[in-house]
Amino acid sequence: MDKSEIDTPALIVDLDVMMRNIREMAKLARERDVKLRPHVKTHKVPEIAKIQVEEGGRGICVQKLGEAEVMAANGLNDIFITNEVVGQVKLSRLARLREQVDVYVAVDHPDNVSDLSRTMREQGLELGVYVDVDSGMHRTGVPPEKAPELAEAVSKSEGLYLVGIMAYEGHAGGPINREERISLINKAMEQTLLAVRLIRQRGIEVGEVSVGSSATVRYSSTFEGITEIQPGMYVFNDYYLVEREAATIDTCALHVLATVMSRPSPERGVVDAGSKTFHFDMNRYPIAVGIEGVEIVKFSEEHGWLILRGQAQEKIKLGDRLEFIPYHVCPCVNQFDILYGLRRDKVEKSWTIAARGKVT
Repeated sequence: MDKSEIDTPALIVDLDVMMRNIREMAKLARERDVKLRPHVKTHKVPEIAKIQVEEGGRGICVQKLGEAEVMAANGLNDIFITNEVVGQVKLSRLARLREQVDVYVAVDHPDNVSDLSRTMREQGLELGVYVDVDSGMHRTGVPPEKAPELAEAVSKSEGLYLVGIMAYEGHAGGPINREERISLINKAMEQTLLAVRLIRQRGIEVGEVSVGSSATVRYSSTFEGITEIQPGMYVFNDYYLVEREAATIDTCALHVLATVMSRPSPERGVVDAGSKTFHFDMNRYPIAVGIEGVEIVKFSEEHGWLILRGQAQEKIKLGDRLEFIPYHVCPCVNQFDILYGLRRDKVEKSWTIAARGKVT
């Protein structure tokens, strides 16, 4: 099957670029002497998760219990849910999953520790737990000063054992300015390692110290005491990472393929990919690649509004197919059922995005 035979809009990934990205991150982890636990919420494809593990990953990360269930059903057996799992419905599902595979969760509240302990104890199971530390993002997690209390609660709870701590410094990747990013990463790692020291002062062993986002991990992984990294977007990359010097246009493996469905005037065009294709969580539009003078400036649900400049006004014809790099790849992938893997415009893989929509 040729690329020209793929109906649009569609997700296409350059397999050679994807494999280079996977191997480059595995190489970085080896050189830094840290464990790589790739975050598969980016692609949600069990087959790609297996490739990441085969290339050096130590298990995987997911964000939702539903994603973990899909990955386990497809043969992945070492899964860290980098999130709090709360409520009896979810805890019962978690226990069933734990019966099948090695699974770990994050906690940031003693009530959740108690509920996890009771559920695992009743089922005769043991669950690994990471204390979620707020290193500056102010989303989930406890401040470093509260981490020892929570770590002690986990250590003393039947059915649970303490794996270590998790601290996600996603906020530190936000600034486009390099000095601002480095300053935020420094502060985040200071908070993370402070939590480790405080826990150890109580005589509690901290096995893993898990950090990292694709925008920050090349720096945060250099800090002594970090043992595990969990980047996700690096497998495909996107324009968010390009702006933050963590990727280049050439290392962006995933594109959205779209068709020009309307040419109402020389300077305007419309493609068949809108907000339901790309998602718009960061309020930034995707970037056209392979041709100059094409810019998406507005979305409707099923339409991408183009402004055409220079030679693009003559070149772009009705029915032409254009490629775009998403600004944020993760929610874009979640919009699709199929991911096409290509080499030299030939389709070699057609993967079901099996964990898409698994929001519970």
